[in-house]
Amino acid sequence: MREKEPNIEKETKIEEAEEGIIEKEEKESVVEQRTEGLLEVEIEEPKEQELERTRKELEEISKKEERGGIEEGEAEKEKRKLETIKKFTGETIPELFKSLASDDSEKAWEKRKKWEGKEPMYVAASLAGVASKRSREWLNQHKEDKKLWWGISRGLIGDDSEEAWRIRDWLKFDQNVKRIRGEKWTLFKKALGFHKSERIFNLRGKIKFPGWYEPGDIVISTVGLDSEKSQRLREEFERIAPAEVLISLAGNNSEWAWGIREKHKKDKKLRWAYEKSLIGTET
Repeated sequence: MREKEPNIEKETKIEEAEEGIIEKEEKESVVEQRTEGLLEVEIEEPKEQELERTRKELEEISKKEERGGIEEGEAEKEKRKLETIKKFTGETIPELFKSLASDDSEKAWEKRKKWEGKEPMYVAASLAGVASKRSREWLNQHKEDKKLWWGISRGLIGDDSEEAWRIRDWLKFDQNVKRIRGEKWTLFKKALGFHKSERIFNLRGKIKFPGWYEPGDIVISTVGLDSEKSQRLREEFERIAPAEVLISLAGNNSEWAWGIREKHKKDKKLRWAYEKSLIGTET
């Protein structure tokens, strides 16, 4: 009996079909693997991104809290500084002008304008602690008037700007005679032993004698300041104006300031100035 010949075409088709199925399964497997990999990436990436975002947020919160603490500390320091300036200024100018110290409001400026023609020296002094562009412009515009020099020095109190220092430099050095303004008078007082006198110091704001200006007035303008410039100025005039140097340390808690206080603490003639230097300090 003749064997039946295999149907090659049919078997080929079956094989191809099987190969197709296998190929399809392989493709599906590869697709599944790739899909799983993508899903894993999609699942892992958001998780990592979320963690990174959370970390950054926590860092930002920490920085904000730190900045907030610094700002709060600076705000408290500035508040104490202004309180010291107001208290110090209140002891040297008439009652009418005390409330204007450290006040840069429009209402305060209206009051100053009202009194500018009658009591310009005290208007100038009332700018203590203001330290604004407007106050510096006013002081600069009136610096040529000798009668106002005492008040202008007090109006610069608390102002450490470059503009304020330019006004100080102008007041400090007399270009006409090429020497420190008022130095001769101060040296004369020192020779008589009056450079430590509380009575003479208090007269300075009451007697409006044109040109009566001393290096000590410039030193007084540094009340509320602890910059290198203010320290150098105090050191420059400590020998001839120790009372003003001490007074200018009101509210200053720096180690350098306490060193100056300690140096003059036992001087009975300067006890009054030493006590003024303690205004606004943490004792």
